[in-house]
Amino acid sequence: MSTSRLSPADRTRYARQIRLSGFGESAQAALLDSHVLVIGAGGLGAPILSYLAAVGIGTITVIDPDVVELSNLHRQVIHTEAAIGTRKIDSARQRMNGINSSIEVRTIPQLLTPDNALELFEGVDIVVDGSDNFATRYLANDACEILGIPLVWGTILGFDGQVAVFDAERGATLRDLYPEVPAPGSVPDCSVAGVLGPLCGSIGSAMAMEAIKVLTGIGTPLYNSVAIHGSLDAGWETVPVRPIPGRPPVTDFEQHRGDYAQHTFDSLSTDDDTAESVKGSTSAPNPLGPATVTWADVETASILVDIRDDDEVASGMVPGAIHIPMDELLADPSRLPTPDTADTSAISDAAPARPHGIALYCRSGVRSAKTAAQLRAHGIAVTSVNGGYLAYLSQAAPQQS
Repeated sequence: MSTSRLSPADRTRYARQIRLSGFGESAQAALLDSHVLVIGAGGLGAPILSYLAAVGIGTITVIDPDVVELSNLHRQVIHTEAAIGTRKIDSARQRMNGINSSIEVRTIPQLLTPDNALELFEGVDIVVDGSDNFATRYLANDACEILGIPLVWGTILGFDGQVAVFDAERGATLRDLYPEVPAPGSVPDCSVAGVLGPLCGSIGSAMAMEAIKVLTGIGTPLYNSVAIHGSLDAGWETVPVRPIPGRPPVTDFEQHRGDYAQHTFDSLSTDDDTAESVKGSTSAPNPLGPATVTWADVETASILVDIRDDDEVASGMVPGAIHIPMDELLADPSRLPTPDTADTSAISDAAPARPHGIALYCRSGVRSAKTAAQLRAHGIAVTSVNGGYLAYLSQAAPQQS
């Protein structure tokens, strides 16, 4: 878009930023011509999406299958009480359109996976990663490296946060900053460690600013460096990051596919599970059944147990599932239903026999896999559903709206 194509309404709406020295109408035109994909409409996504909409990004695509919960509202300020139980992307789009009705907002109610990442990223100018798990972060990083797209990355833990811009064509990526993917369960998420809303605002706003800098050419983006913020002392420190000499470039997903499936927690399977996988298909099946399954593997007659907390299930459950919070289940495994005690009234006589018995699920598959591993270690036949409730929401939804 040339500066002459800025409409009178554009010049009025964006007047205060156009007046900035070094910004001007050319930078505004660049923003209006840009397509940004944002992963997540949660704690980081809320300020990212709000400010990118307000600043005039022409097209914003947001990907997130999750639904709004009451426990989100203290930090995910793009959502309201009225949105509880609805999809985050729908709530976010409504708010973004309310801020700026002149931009295009596209929504995708799916998880980012190796099967869809390259297709979703194709044609976008920059990706902003507001996700909350390592599998998605490394997948987004690798997809951007393969396609040659800049990635704005941010993360929060406790009272601290980090922000960086990764671009393999300019230098370092996430695999140079953190070469080893953290072991499953080694870093707590905000549901365990806690989080304050204003910190999400600080880091998310910084991420939005980095995207604006990359798209317009103003300032110095955080290439080859990571900015570390400590909210308790209001400090910012920038640490240089350099590409690891000799690190093979990421050219496809196959070499790192295990990194993208960490939510399956295959590494937490019991010794018997591991032995079974080593022996191969010629060995007898594990009497406890598989350690993990996908939603496609869960048959109608399987007994589903939702182990999320009370506040999480208030926004919805998989139809037919029963609710036993994780801590209560681990404290008293006898609460698990059996074929004799389970309510099978909704199960057709023609339904197939239960192939996996009891299937546990949580929000993303992390807690259910850890719980299943502990129960299986005591000989209790349970399995964990990969991806959890988010994967259920993703596969149950249309691809794009």
